[in-house]
Amino acid sequence: MSDPQPVKTSTLNRRKFLTVAGAGVAGGSLLTMLEARQAPAQIKGTTLRILQWSHFIPAYDAWFDNVFVKEWGEKNGVKVRVDHIPHLELPARMAAEFAAGAGHDIIHNGSSILTRLYYKSLVDISDIYEQAGKKHGGWIPAARPLVSVEGREYGMPMFYILLPMLWRKDLFDQAGLKPPDTWELARVAARTLKPKGHPTGIQFSQCADANLNWRSLLFSFGGAEADPSGEHILIDSKETREALRFAKALFDEGMTAEVFSWDDASDNRFLASGVGCWIHDAISAYRTTEDTNPPVFANTQIALEPAGPNGKRVSVSAANVYMIWKFSKNQQAAKEFLTYFTDSDKEGMIQSRGYNMPYLTGFAKKPMPIIGADPKMQILQDFPNIVAFYGYPGPFTTPIQEVVNLFVLPDMFTRIARGQNVEDVVKWGMGEYRRIFAKHKTA
Repeated sequence: MSDPQPVKTSTLNRRKFLTVAGAGVAGGSLLTMLEARQAPAQIKGTTLRILQWSHFIPAYDAWFDNVFVKEWGEKNGVKVRVDHIPHLELPARMAAEFAAGAGHDIIHNGSSILTRLYYKSLVDISDIYEQAGKKHGGWIPAARPLVSVEGREYGMPMFYILLPMLWRKDLFDQAGLKPPDTWELARVAARTLKPKGHPTGIQFSQCADANLNWRSLLFSFGGAEADPSGEHILIDSKETREALRFAKALFDEGMTAEVFSWDDASDNRFLASGVGCWIHDAISAYRTTEDTNPPVFANTQIALEPAGPNGKRVSVSAANVYMIWKFSKNQQAAKEFLTYFTDSDKEGMIQSRGYNMPYLTGFAKKPMPIIGADPKMQILQDFPNIVAFYGYPGPFTTPIQEVVNLFVLPDMFTRIARGQNVEDVVKWGMGEYRRIFAKHKTA
């Protein structure tokens, strides 16, 4: 990912830019309202407060706050305030607002999706979720489990973030290496290029990227976190052991100890510095390199998720979901806004420079905005069919949410990299998973 941005608040008072706007209401009149692009009178003169992360593409926040939201607010007669905080602070802020029973109307979950933990305090938005799916070609299969509890939807999946392979073609060519189409080829490249001053790096630390990257490797090796019901833990497996051993070899042969202290921005800087031979990260690293080191950027390629030993590819992506609190005093305006936000998904992808990937298949048709026009980025259009989220192949349940927030899986990989025995690591990891799952079964 990239550097978190400082907290900021927008009062949305700058010039207009977009000329499209839309609105909706709950119930049967929603589609009529959308087609007429009229605001329901009852939201005029109200206030809407939104809490979300500081986007990893800062220009996106400038567009969202000062153009997109401003335009919607002016058209609908709603005063909108947007507050931004770093993504890792969102769970704590959500807990604080839940405890107080007051705060923002709309709250954004990034990476940690807490639908199942808070659903009794969230507005059921199944109506606008279903209508968005019908209007825009349906949702990708991985979307609904993020927001569905007991057959109802309590959040709107807005976009997800891919973490592909970013690799240096010049360094690979000089060493006669094949592109990193498999994890084994990536390991060979790291082993070959580290002695030449170009190691690789994946975070062995407690950060969002580590939660994502090591799951991609584990699942591509055939491993799994929970069964499709979400009830049974599947970490104790031959595939998990193979993935752990591979990670240990990858660290020993191709990395340096700095990865133990890396955060979500470290791999961005690592690639942009010209040192890294490849990283597994969001395209914010690609954009950072484009902006700060053009010669390295010119030689940086994007590859499909590497295949595991049996050819399997699973790309664990960072989910982003928007929810409405039940204690919100402006639930109707919140639903109106989320409907319009969803309808404007393509513009969001443009403004994020291809960073925001769509859950709705109608927005994922080739050529997709930005990435479909860049020859090096076009491969990203092939990712939707291999995208997964935490808990795979099961849903993103409340226990899995806690597993993610406690960084249990990255800690397993860190322990193996630091020299612990594989069996001891699996035993420890299973103990943590069981403790967390048992707590939620008795809650």
